[in-house]
Amino acid sequence: MAAYIKKKFLLALMVLLLLVVSSYARFNMMVAKGKIESICTKDVNHSLCFEILKPTPEIEKLDFSGLAKFVINYQSRYTSDTLNQVKMFEGNTTGADLQTLQLCAELYDDSLFRNDLALKVLASKDYDSLNTEVGFTLAYTNTCNDELITMKPVPQVLFKKNSDISAMSTIILVILECFIREVKIRC
Repeated sequence: MAAYIKKKFLLALMVLLLLVVSSYARFNMMVAKGKIESICTKDVNHSLCFEILKPTPEIEKLDFSGLAKFVINYQSRYTSDTLNQVKMFEGNTTGADLQTLQLCAELYDDSLFRNDLALKVLASKDYDSLNTEVGFTLAYTNTCNDELITMKPVPQVLFKKNSDISAMSTIILVILECFIREVKIRC
């Protein structure tokens, strides 16, 4: 009889433990979703933000600095892909349009350099320098967009990709200014 009660007690304890663990996992997911919503509902491209930061096991484990690093790395891959696309366009372009594409290619290359620096200053918690590095990429994409719209016809694919890179910079700045910095100046 004592063995029967002991088995039932252990079974009940295991069920209780399973319920507690699954509730904790759901709570953690809600916290991660809350983090993402708090970022993506700021003054950013909402759909792109939710697309980049869609809840995954990798994203759910990150703090705000980790999310900033994730977006910087994502932006670097996206910028590299866009740079390759610009170089393909260059082969079929002449005159002023070619100069525009060459300028954008140079700016994307500089953006990749700035993203590498951004990761280093983020790791060292030099948030003023992080703001500056991300700001360079934002300025570069704005310059490129200003030039792309002068092309006839406007290369819509590149214009959208460039706008997305700019939006990623804004997401990084929101994470930095609204969630990482202790003193919230712009939020």
